[in-house]
Amino acid sequence: MGKASTLFNGSGEQTLYKRVTPTLAQRDFLQEQWNALADHLSAKLSSDYDYPISTWIQGSYKFGTLIRPVHSGEEYDVDVGVYFEWAEDGHATPAPAQLREWVQRELVAYKASCSDIKRIDEPAKERCSRAVYTKQFHIDTPVYHLDRSKNRRRLACLSGKWEESDPKAIYTWFRDSVDAGGRDQLRRLVRYLKGWAAVAFEDAPESRPSSILLTVLTTEAFKAEWFRRFIGMDDDDALIAIIKVIHDRLFNNSSVLNPVDARENINRIPADKWDGLLTRLQALRDAAEYAENAPDEAAAALAWSEPFSFLMPLPAAHEVEVIDEGSGRAIMQIPEIEIEVFSRNPKQSVGRHRNEVTSVAKGRDLTFTIVNSHIIPAYATVEWTVRNDGEESDAIGDLGHRRIGIRALSVNEKTCYAGIQYMDCIIRLNGAVYAMRRVPVNIKDIRYPPRNPPKPTYTKIKSFLRKRR
Repeated sequence: MGKASTLFNGSGEQTLYKRVTPTLAQRDFLQEQWNALADHLSAKLSSDYDYPISTWIQGSYKFGTLIRPVHSGEEYDVDVGVYFEWAEDGHATPAPAQLREWVQRELVAYKASCSDIKRIDEPAKERCSRAVYTKQFHIDTPVYHLDRSKNRRRLACLSGKWEESDPKAIYTWFRDSVDAGGRDQLRRLVRYLKGWAAVAFEDAPESRPSSILLTVLTTEAFKAEWFRRFIGMDDDDALIAIIKVIHDRLFNNSSVLNPVDARENINRIPADKWDGLLTRLQALRDAAEYAENAPDEAAAALAWSEPFSFLMPLPAAHEVEVIDEGSGRAIMQIPEIEIEVFSRNPKQSVGRHRNEVTSVAKGRDLTFTIVNSHIIPAYATVEWTVRNDGEESDAIGDLGHRRIGIRALSVNEKTCYAGIQYMDCIIRLNGAVYAMRRVPVNIKDIRYPPRNPPKPTYTKIKSFLRKRR
């Protein structure tokens, strides 16, 4: 059993899978909106232009690997292909730009009757039109010519050219790559890696691997390992194996061919940005190998938290004391953290807490400070990681953030979302965790938080230190 398996896909309230996967309410809203748009376009375009029209959901939604936005301001990307059908018999037919104009015009008209659409992007993109919705997602509508007699699909580009393109073929390849027994785990593994990419490349977007690149890499690695290793394997162990295969492959060769069209290299990362991916992929492998050899769940989870940042849930404990295997003694004391609460307009201190904020109003400013700073080694990094949870943060896609600095003894935050949120303070030296303190912050819709809350009862776990190899 994987050491952190319950934190990946267990039955607990917080798992990596739950944190990267859209909620049921989000999925229902997405399905309702794309179905309504697809039905409208099919009926109206067919009526107006006298061509048989069909639609086909494609991309991550079709594959079952869609992840939720993990940063405020990000959006889901849903693709609904619009297919104009006719036989290629030599008669005059619409040009690509004309088909695109028809669809763009109909989207603009549809917006007037759909209050959930914020805007239709103008001008349209080269390969699709885009409708942007209010609840953090957009629908792209690529337009195709479909000749059923030849089973041929061509993408209509705004510049006036046709591109040979068959999104159904790569979906069929993905679906048939493994049997039904392995497909759900494959989908979870793709989601984990897409979540990693969402947080690891925030400062290097041009080096970020695309969704289809990660899907193909993961699927081909999974196919290669499936019968030999994966049957009955927990998700964290399976992910470690996948990461190793992908790491070896990309460090050896950057080319990743389209599995249904070997003429196409789906790795579109510019050559001068390739090292940005390899550096982060190496860090991911390092963390995976440390997690693989970790002595317990806490150590494994803290290893995974390096590449996955705030997406990775941590064990249900307020303190993690790291024990040296040789001596049996704690490596260092656990940091004591004071939290000062400030009101706004005017800004003034309205309360102080130690290691937990049992009750605080929304709209307050908080300062977290390590008060026993003498315990922090000279060159240790201090990670301050906010892990948000609940309907309010889900609604705008703000799952958290992380700040890292050498002996960063203090950090400022704001109370935004009701519920229990966490500030996690992790001390690392030379890549190894030395101690961790979890600070629960109970945020409520109240005007004045209690000045002297009761002292909380803490949970403490111990983890053994193993040096990175």
